[in-house]
Amino acid sequence: MKKLKIFLAVIAGLLVIGIAGAAAFSMNVGKQVAEGLLYQNAGVDTKNNSIRQLEVWNYDKEGFEEAYSKEMKSVTAADGNSSPAAVIDSGSENTVILIHGLGGDYVSMYPVAEIYLENGWNVISIDQRASGDSKNDKVSFGYFEKMDVEAWVNYAREEMLSEKIVVHGQSMGAATAALYAATGHAFQNIEAVILDSCFDSMESMFLGVWREMEGTEGIPEDYIIACGDWYLKKHYGFGFADADVMEKLKENKVKTLMLQCTKDMIVSNETAEKMFENTAAEDKKICYFESEHIEGLIDNREEYKSEVFSFINRY
Repeated sequence: MKKLKIFLAVIAGLLVIGIAGAAAFSMNVGKQVAEGLLYQNAGVDTKNNSIRQLEVWNYDKEGFEEAYSKEMKSVTAADGNSSPAAVIDSGSENTVILIHGLGGDYVSMYPVAEIYLENGWNVISIDQRASGDSKNDKVSFGYFEKMDVEAWVNYAREEMLSEKIVVHGQSMGAATAALYAATGHAFQNIEAVILDSCFDSMESMFLGVWREMEGTEGIPEDYIIACGDWYLKKHYGFGFADADVMEKLKENKVKTLMLQCTKDMIVSNETAEKMFENTAAEDKKICYFESEHIEGLIDNREEYKSEVFSFINRY
């Protein structure tokens, strides 16, 4: 009996050590997942990324800036974040708030800004967190960024006296727009939301990268996600579900136009269709362009422009 007690004590000790080791390992996994997502723009030159993107598209950046005078301003979000943006005030009662995608800044939205300016609209093109002139270093795939959008909507309403406000996002910027659209503030204050090549969730974005990495085969994805989710909630106050556009669209009652590129290798047509089906808004539409990710406007400018304004102005 004494030997058995000693044996069981040894086993129990090993289990405690094993559990402690497993907990430490899981915590480290969670930290790597969370911080890899949140700080992915660390060291990234988002300003030059936007310029290079416009060059790839053969877009006349200098011509745009000569034609339209912008003023750099900032607003403070509910959590204290200072959100910078380029504001082009045309003196209109209509204002669009533009939200760029991952890795760029407000300049990447010039082609979209131009179609609104041609129609006499004011433009507010924001720098998302950890992008452009933003001093914030964390990317939250729209969870915190939606507060910046709310602050700019308030600015458009109160300072620019805008009667009609539209929020138009591309890629991760569309995810930010979608998460904002799922709030009561959006339902009360904006006319419509335009989602171009919209990410469906922070989780799917992570898994897309994870599955392409070498050496990850056989590692349970549910475990990796659970570790990351725990760490995000404990240290940053939100989890994967909080940035799940697919689910949050079920709370979106704002008039919604989805623009999907059929050759998109990041957001599949099936994913876009599921997001569209989930959207709670009674007034909604999805349009398709035979283009790659966010290039519907570049390849089909007049059709894109027509779809946007016919939707905004209908009814």
